[in-house]
Amino acid sequence: MSQLVTVTDSTSATTMHRPIRRWVRTINASAESRLGRFLYGAGAVALVFAVWQVLWSLGVLPATALPSAGQMLGALLDLLGSGAFWASVWSTVSIVILGLVVIIVIAAPLSILLGLSRFAEESTWLVVGFLKPIPPVALIPLGLLLWGPTPGMKMVLIVFGAIWPLLTQLVYGVREVNATSLDMARSYHLGWWLTTSRIVIPSMTPFAMTGLRIAAAIALIISIVTEMIGGAAGLGQDIVVAQSAGAIKEMYALIFAAGLLGLLVNTVFKAAEKPLLFWHPSHREEAK
Repeated sequence: MSQLVTVTDSTSATTMHRPIRRWVRTINASAESRLGRFLYGAGAVALVFAVWQVLWSLGVLPATALPSAGQMLGALLDLLGSGAFWASVWSTVSIVILGLVVIIVIAAPLSILLGLSRFAEESTWLVVGFLKPIPPVALIPLGLLLWGPTPGMKMVLIVFGAIWPLLTQLVYGVREVNATSLDMARSYHLGWWLTTSRIVIPSMTPFAMTGLRIAAAIALIISIVTEMIGGAAGLGQDIVVAQSAGAIKEMYALIFAAGLLGLLVNTVFKAAEKPLLFWHPSHREEAK
């Protein structure tokens, strides 16, 4: 009799857990979809704003140093309707785009040289190892002396600070080239240009997308920090001006806008990977 009760209890417990398991599987499946990820992320952000608003209303958060969530969002909406705000956004973004173009022009041939030539790698590792750890912020005084608070100063610092992730990824991509493919290219006397364009560059491209996405995020950070410290025009300068003027709501709205801009940059690069790399085996497997 006791065995029968135990079996019955076990069966009923299993039956009760089945709906829970199905619910968990449904939640996980929806979270994996693109729309599901967006909705879950938006829900988390809404929860943070709700907690922020409640804590501010209860006096837990200092009203003199932090506006309420509603006040900050209201200031953000006012900024979105301001032409001066969009001019600042363009000042920040345009120099990031230009800096990334310069980075690609420099990093692409240099990575092929470093990836294929052992001599080039051994000759430059000390220079690269010395320059790579230097934070671009430390070079702002030098940039101000040479170029002043200009877009040119921002671009130089962006190139210096954001080139390393792209260069590193591209070198890895070159070294991932199939040795058999290179041997076949030599046996068919394809030449340097055909070997590079048909074999090396396709191997580099997936690594390039990852490196470029990281470089874009770093470039945006460098641009805004340079504007804040060096006084160049852009979102960073607007944040400092708002803080100096005691416009706390506007300052936090600008900071939030900078975060949204970074999220947009990352989203654009991630969304571009699949259509640009549709031919790559990893993306073909995902499509299946």
